[in-house]
Amino acid sequence: MSNEQITQETVPVETTTTETAQPTTPVATPAAQPTSSWKDSISEDFRNDPSIEKFTEIDALAKSYINATKMIGQDKIVIPTKNSGQEAWDEAYAKLGRPESADKYALDAKSDVVPFDETAIKSFAEQSHKLGLNNKQAQGILEFYKNNMEGSAQQAKIDTETAQSQAEQQLRQEWGRDFEGKVKQAGALAKANINPEVLDMTLSNGIRLGDHPEIIKGFAKIAGMMSEDKIVSTESENVNTVADIETEISAITNDTDGPYWNKQHPDHDKVVQQVYTLREMLNADQ
Repeated sequence: MSNEQITQETVPVETTTTETAQPTTPVATPAAQPTSSWKDSISEDFRNDPSIEKFTEIDALAKSYINATKMIGQDKIVIPTKNSGQEAWDEAYAKLGRPESADKYALDAKSDVVPFDETAIKSFAEQSHKLGLNNKQAQGILEFYKNNMEGSAQQAKIDTETAQSQAEQQLRQEWGRDFEGKVKQAGALAKANINPEVLDMTLSNGIRLGDHPEIIKGFAKIAGMMSEDKIVSTESENVNTVADIETEISAITNDTDGPYWNKQHPDHDKVVQQVYTLREMLNADQ
């Protein structure tokens, strides 16, 4: 074996392996699919029809169709327009349940707090008929009005009672033990000289005019001035009050030449009124 052969066989040859990078293939992202609508499944001839535009779900369309089907064969109520005549309105009102005439309403206006006048109820029924209300609607409005009236009446009663209680307390504090006597005398004088309807008038604060402290004090003062011996005693319990009143009446009426019997006398009306008042006081004491 020659040296050349040995060299070729025994000397190893270094081999270098070079790896070639493979290109990376990107993963494709699925494209967003357009949102589908139930309308896509129907013909284009119907898809854009305005009558189904409001339906976003097919169930809603089905429900509307079913309801419409149920209405087939039933009476239709055509809503009149502003240009419609009275006959069109009357026809619509009749179908909605308006009675044939105002006197056909069956309205319940019973109230233990606020009695309703029959004339007022009749007027209300006539207006309800004119407006086309059925009985249920008219009764509902009447109930609303009645409840409000009852509430106002009850509150007014409370206010009146409160005001009268305060007025009485004020006079009791001012007159003390003479309170009962003065109130009785003032009431008799007021009743003899003023129309009861005036005394029953209610003031803005809820108190009755005849119960106002100033009114009572005014009449009590006049009553005390009408007799020389103070027919109404304010200082003590006068057991002779009735006798004094009777004496006063007799003195005036027995004077045949006095103003009580003489209509031409300038004090005639005044004295007659005085006797009348004295008799009212006498009756109040009995």
